[in-house]
Amino acid sequence: MRAAAPPGLAGISRHPRLDPKRVMRIYKKLGIATIDELREQLEAGTIEKSLGARMAQHVRQGLTETHAMLLYRADDLRDAVEEFLVGPCGVRRAEVAGECRRRVEVIEELSFVVETDDFPAVVARLQRYGGRTPLLSSNEDHAVFSLSCGILLRLQLAAPQNWGLEMVVCTGSNSHLRKLERVTGDLDKRKTNAGFKTEASFYRKFGLAYIEPELREGYDEVERAAEGTLPVLITAKDIRGDLHAHSTSSDGSDSIEEMAEAARDRGYEYIGITDHSRSLRIARGVSVEDLWEQVRCIDKLNNRLKGIRVLKSSEVDILGDGSLDYPDELLRELDYTVCSVHSRFRQDRTQQTERIMRAMDNRYFNILGHATGRLLLKRPDYELDMQRLIGHARNNRCFFEINSSPDRLDLSAQHARIAAAAGVMIAVNTDSHSTGELGQIRCGIDQARRARLEKSSVLNAQPLQKLHRLFRR
Repeated sequence: MRAAAPPGLAGISRHPRLDPKRVMRIYKKLGIATIDELREQLEAGTIEKSLGARMAQHVRQGLTETHAMLLYRADDLRDAVEEFLVGPCGVRRAEVAGECRRRVEVIEELSFVVETDDFPAVVARLQRYGGRTPLLSSNEDHAVFSLSCGILLRLQLAAPQNWGLEMVVCTGSNSHLRKLERVTGDLDKRKTNAGFKTEASFYRKFGLAYIEPELREGYDEVERAAEGTLPVLITAKDIRGDLHAHSTSSDGSDSIEEMAEAARDRGYEYIGITDHSRSLRIARGVSVEDLWEQVRCIDKLNNRLKGIRVLKSSEVDILGDGSLDYPDELLRELDYTVCSVHSRFRQDRTQQTERIMRAMDNRYFNILGHATGRLLLKRPDYELDMQRLIGHARNNRCFFEINSSPDRLDLSAQHARIAAAAGVMIAVNTDSHSTGELGQIRCGIDQARRARLEKSSVLNAQPLQKLHRLFRR
């Protein structure tokens, strides 16, 4: 498609924030044909003089390079910007919206709704944030900045009487807002016709149940809100344990007992120790003999530990042919297994899918760890026929994992939603390699909520006795 397109249009396609129709108008008006010429005319002031300030602002914003940021890093930035807004900028109220509030795993834009009597002064002050923060566009109630970390900062002014409406508009995806307008009518017109101090009052006005921010992606949440059938989403309080954690037996930095005590301090009932299996030598994979010894040590530890149960497990490599990395007589002694791919990522879609399906055929296979192998912003997922894999997991009573590691969040929300709808339960695990990483469960909970998971669909939200039954095949 790119080869067949005119060079000018092909150039525009490399800047997805540019509206091709608007830019082609500029090309025709000014007799230009390339992005470089567009940039030159912008800097010379010709676009603003010929087509107006709004068009110039659109081009400036569209040509600004952005670099995505992992959600958990964006959270730190969100806190710093909010502190600056309510401190030096003097706004009365600031609340995050947009992608960050929806807990999207990779962030390109940080959005805030603010309340202030002097919006131009806030805009001027923000231009000095961090030394210099370029202003890309602004009007009487809206401004967009380019942050030095590579993402955009968007501010929306809101009056107290319409705070709820602005939060709805600034939080939902474009698809969600289009579906919402089928029920509410034009949202821009609502700003002048009625006041909505809270989001709840807005939804209530139109006969809708409150839609949690993580659900506002434009699937069927508006219809379900009208029907009163929205899911009751999983929360961190529902989690009873962690089923994927490492110790010093492989590449973790804390002992089994230290991991267990940290889990108990979090209020957990159980923790599964899943050190790497023997083939993953780079992670000091545990030999057959050493895993037998670990099994015996955990039995002894459970006899003296109070208030927490340590489950015997392993993160077992799925080998290239689909076999598991330990013999069945050893796997039989474990409470369950987390089975993962750590090698041969370049197998094609069919090979990789059938490899994992063969592994699932082993009766000692329980949970598929970080199913697609992705590392966000670093390594793409390997190709899988996920529909086929989910069906095979359901038939074999196997489970999937949402890996809470912030650069994995694997399964994706989409795949986790499909799996849960098919009746496959999901474990929300941290893959912790230290006691400090157990807190990353919050990242997995965000992903689970985006996937619409309820407590009943989450494996480690179940009591230990039920968990043992679920693991029997």
